[in-house]
Amino acid sequence: MRRAVDIALHDLQKVSQAERSEMLGAMRRVNDNLHGALAHTAAIGETCMVASAVQAVHAAEGHLEASELSQARVALTTARERLTPPSAKPRDLS
Repeated sequence: MRRAVDIALHDLQKVSQAERSEMLGAMRRVNDNLHGALAHTAAIGETCMVASAVQAVHAAEGHLEASELSQARVALTTARERLTPPSAKPRDLS
């Protein structure tokens, strides 16, 4: 799912520079890809392991359906943060 979220964020960056008609089609494709990643995560039984990220991806899907590009990006960034293992996150050394 992490890979799908990263790809979605990259694709949405390109979408923001596209024309309106291209934007809607691209947002639908991103949404479909996220939906597929969620289905795959559920099929392999890992949904409960990344539940908070799954919730953020669901929120992103809703924003994409409503053509709310910036809110979708925020939700996907949240999902990516929640999918990053604690050992890979920067530590506060203060």
